[in-house]
Amino acid sequence: MAGEMKSEAGFYCPAYVGLRFFLLMAVLEGHYWFEKFPGTRVGALSLSVPCFFALSGFLISHTLFCYESLARGRALATFYFRRALRILPAYYLVLALAQWWRGVPYLGWHLTYLLNWKIYLVSCSDPAAFVEYLNYRDFNAIHFWSVCVEEQFYLLYPLFVLFGPVVWRTRALLVGILFCVGARWFLLKTAPPLCFFGGLPFVAGEYILWGCLFAWMDFRGRWRWLESRWALYGSLLGLVALAWNDTAFARWGQWRPPLHQSVYCLLIPTLVASLRYNGASWLGRFLAWKPFRRIGTWSYGAYLVHSFLNPTLDGLLEAYPALVLFPACPRAGLGPLLTIAVAALLWTFYERPIQSWRGRFSGAVVAGEDGHAVDQKAGLAGEGDAADG
Repeated sequence: MAGEMKSEAGFYCPAYVGLRFFLLMAVLEGHYWFEKFPGTRVGALSLSVPCFFALSGFLISHTLFCYESLARGRALATFYFRRALRILPAYYLVLALAQWWRGVPYLGWHLTYLLNWKIYLVSCSDPAAFVEYLNYRDFNAIHFWSVCVEEQFYLLYPLFVLFGPVVWRTRALLVGILFCVGARWFLLKTAPPLCFFGGLPFVAGEYILWGCLFAWMDFRGRWRWLESRWALYGSLLGLVALAWNDTAFARWGQWRPPLHQSVYCLLIPTLVASLRYNGASWLGRFLAWKPFRRIGTWSYGAYLVHSFLNPTLDGLLEAYPALVLFPACPRAGLGPLLTIAVAALLWTFYERPIQSWRGRFSGAVVAGEDGHAVDQKAGLAGEGDAADG
């Protein structure tokens, strides 16, 4: 398998990078259209964020399982170092620019990756302050809650994998999932109407933990059914059918996730895991198209900046009415194009140069898909690590 592209996860699936493009587009269009038509089926587009969660859980788990061949301290330091270079520079740059431009509420909570907790506390204890925060609109940076969930996962999960007993891993993941289910049910029954509890790590984290469990079973070769195209297309059709008819999720999204969130938590990781083995399928080839992968590489930066660009977007649409492609939702046409353009600049002149440091200083050796060692200084997939979560 010499010369084959790898990622930190030990394998490279081009379709995952293209999938990020479509998830990004769903996030953008979901935000634009939901503001105009709240409570309608467009709310189902917010499922793209849970898809990102499950994909991260799956790929980060495979990465850490490969790292287990290293000494624990070295593995942990390597993982944290590479994650920090991937996530922190763009996050803090965008946050600093937004703060300089107009100001961002709860800045300290943003800086410490605890915004999801702050949103929960304010929405439950002070509804008036929460409404005032929402009315800050484009610069409230409320979409950063999901970035905080992921960062909390990146900080804690490696400790569990690298230092926890392997024999307890399956049971511990199942216990974690059951705890998430119980916490969600309890909060759904007891939380005030405006309470934003869906962003708590033990609620949204259910998607991540299912992705982790699927990765663990996949890594051990236990769930061979994931390799079939029945798993791929069955999960895709099931996900689309459920999302299209799910009025509860369309209304609230991850704000107040429904009782049946666990159904999504099963369908999404099935789709993610089976896509790994079905790259030759029409879906795999479609997602792996190079333009999709290119934009998928920029998805992280695009997600960070998209809300902050809305005032500029509105100014352009007002100055040039011909740019309004969808009169019912003016932002929906030009918005993604502007976001992608800015994300491309962010990647080219800022993120990408920083990413080059990751391979230069890590030097970790991990197991490849065939069990052989792969030097992370050479032979790893590019795409800005879009392949490894």
